[in-house]
Amino acid sequence: MGVFDWILYVFIAICSLLFMIMIHEFGHYTAGKLLGFKINEFAIGFGKPIFKKTKKNGEVFSLRLIPLGGFCAFEGEDEDKPNVQGAFNSMPVWKRLIVLFCGAFFNFLSALVFAAIFLMACGYVDKVQVTNVQLPPSVVSENWIQEGDIIVAVNGEYCNLVYDKYFTNMVSTFDEGQEFVVKVNRKGKDVDIVVSKQLSSELPNATENGIKMFSVDGLSYSCYITNKEGEGLKVVEFKDNDPSKVVKTYDVGEDNKVTINGRTLTIVASGEAGSETYSLHGAILGVSTTYYKYGFFEALGHTFVFCFQWAWKIILILWQLLSGQLALTSLGGTVTTVITMAEATKANFANLLLLLPLISINLSVFNLLPIPALDGARMVFVAIEGIRGKPINRNVESWIHFIGLIVLFAFVVIVDILHFVL
Repeated sequence: MGVFDWILYVFIAICSLLFMIMIHEFGHYTAGKLLGFKINEFAIGFGKPIFKKTKKNGEVFSLRLIPLGGFCAFEGEDEDKPNVQGAFNSMPVWKRLIVLFCGAFFNFLSALVFAAIFLMACGYVDKVQVTNVQLPPSVVSENWIQEGDIIVAVNGEYCNLVYDKYFTNMVSTFDEGQEFVVKVNRKGKDVDIVVSKQLSSELPNATENGIKMFSVDGLSYSCYITNKEGEGLKVVEFKDNDPSKVVKTYDVGEDNKVTINGRTLTIVASGEAGSETYSLHGAILGVSTTYYKYGFFEALGHTFVFCFQWAWKIILILWQLLSGQLALTSLGGTVTTVITMAEATKANFANLLLLLPLISINLSVFNLLPIPALDGARMVFVAIEGIRGKPINRNVESWIHFIGLIVLFAFVVIVDILHFVL
């Protein structure tokens, strides 16, 4: 990626992130205006203002130097101002809860819109449609998967993005000849079909010391199938452009099987002794699929399922982090998010259409967590005030949120560093 390309895609990523932050703050602003709160400033970014406009009612709209967040400042948010009309802490508890909740709520609403656009434009891996069947006509019939079928479930397990149950990885667990049931939607009706994988050439005509391209870990290398110490077929080697440089080596078992990319492949030799031609064979179902692109009304209906499933998946990831099942290095802060968005957008602009709803859902879930300085914690304090009939000491609450904000910023910086260093 060139420097100017990099700058362009980073700029797109930052603008996208700021847009989602603006939606969040606009949720607070809209609810506040409708419920009669006095609003002092609506800002995107932190630090010194680079643009500022004041309305006749005294509300300030500003764009600030550091594009790492934003805020909607209410009058009397951190202190009691009983004599000021519309002061935040003077308003009824239920109104304050609504205002605090609406930031995350607007993020989720925007995620629904982004998700609908994405599902119509691209589709997603949790719902695929068969585009081609590569098996002979003698095999393909009404009792087999057909072109146009929409994959629904495998062996009774429905495709589910929360638990990473997709058609491709569910099918990968079955071996050659092992029967399993694929439920497909065919012309509006669900049909159960008993199928099995067939042994098919994965890399045809890969001659000994002959150069053929093969994909490993998403990259293509020259593949060599050679003897090891002259004792039969033992090694599969992948090399880069330099034939003397071995990138990866896989030992072949006595049964002529080798595991590559998580798949067990079989080495098949043909031809006369001393001049054999080798090929890599793997068990395949023999169908090609593509992401199913939803129609307008289908997308409107499925977008709720899509967004709620992703919200639940984010909660599961948070639990895995807290329980030690997931390493902290798998997380990333603002810098990681921007770089990830830039790289994904550069690779395929359609990736941005997926990242928009995912990050919106993440913002929605994260802001509702009861972490000091976040909306979720502020809602907890307001709820406690409603139950007790009086607030917790405002100074104590302010210090809790201030310390929480410092810790949160430090955490974001640390996970960014860990993400790139480790």
